Amino acid sequence: MNCKRLGPSGFVLVLCFLMQLATVQPLIAQQKSAMPLVQEGHLAGADNVRLFYRRVGEGSDFIVLLHGGPGGNLTNCEFLGDALADKKHTVIMYDQRGGGRSDVVKDPSMLTAASHVRDLEALREHFRIQKMSLIGISWGSGLAALYADAHPERVGRIVFLDPIWPANKPYAQQRSERIESLIAPKDAARLKEIEDEWETASDDHIRAMCMERFRILLRPYLFNPSSYDAGRPEATIVGREIAGLCGEPAAAIRNLDHVADAAMSSLGDFDFRPMLSKLKVPVLVVEGEKTNVPLDATREWVKAIPGARLLLIPDAGHMALEEKPEAVHEIGAFLGGQWPPAANEIRGSR
Repeated sequence: MNCKRLGPSGFVLVLCFLMQLATVQPLIAQQKSAMPLVQEGHLAGADNVRLFYRRVGEGSDFIVLLHGGPGGNLTNCEFLGDALADKKHTVIMYDQRGGGRSDVVKDPSMLTAASHVRDLEALREHFRIQKMSLIGISWGSGLAALYADAHPERVGRIVFLDPIWPANKPYAQQRSERIESLIAPKDAARLKEIEDEWETASDDHIRAMCMERFRILLRPYLFNPSSYDAGRPEATIVGREIAGLCGEPAAAIRNLDHVADAAMSSLGDFDFRPMLSKLKVPVLVVEGEKTNVPLDATREWVKAIPGARLLLIPDAGHMALEEKPEAVHEIGAFLGGQWPPAANEIRGSR
């Protein structure tokens, strides 16, 4: 992330680490009390890049979770994946190329959005999935849309969860300016110091800086950050998520910004809306009603997709499931074939 000015790729990157607060603990305990079969390992993605995956459940209906970023790892998917897995559903999550326990790819030409689409198709082929539902978190929403456009016959339902901006102009700059305005000057100064030390820091130091960096960057994305601030942050779910991210190999941590910049740059001055207008599957867009992210951009996702519906989670920020984990049941209902009662269409077009 460029901390001199927190540009669009930086904001996409940070979104992948902010999925759960301490309030999800009871739900996680409930899910783990009857945890389905869990399998972990590596598979060969496109270009023979090794991808680390986590597979939960034994059902015949497949859900594939796409974490945010670009960059990072599947830690922000685990709660949701474990919650959705049951006797009917098998959930698969994976570390996208360049981060986590997947290969630390550094060549920008191998970190394009198209490369990520080819990895997802390789995953589908590896598990011999005929048709799957997709849940895209933040940047993962863009990846889900790109995949559905390339392989429409392989997608059953889609959830765009806290999606990135649907078009570069004007939405990227709007989000960047809004989030920047919510970061205190002393924190912005500290982010600049971290950026300056990033390339030369020791492995142990870069892990500590990574923790500090994302603790600062997380706050604007929460409606009520007090539960994270109170007591020991490391005792909260989001604190453990950040610890998981910053506990991965130092080479993967150093590669975070590189992965984000390469993938987003490959999209150019993009506008997903013409592509979204061709989707012919049920689509649910989920966002926190109290988000600091301008809602106009989120609504554009719904307007662009025929028949799509928007589910706004009350009293939640941009990371809706962090503050309202019970919303996972509404997502589960949608994936099971039912629209959540509070999900609405948006009339009108862009």
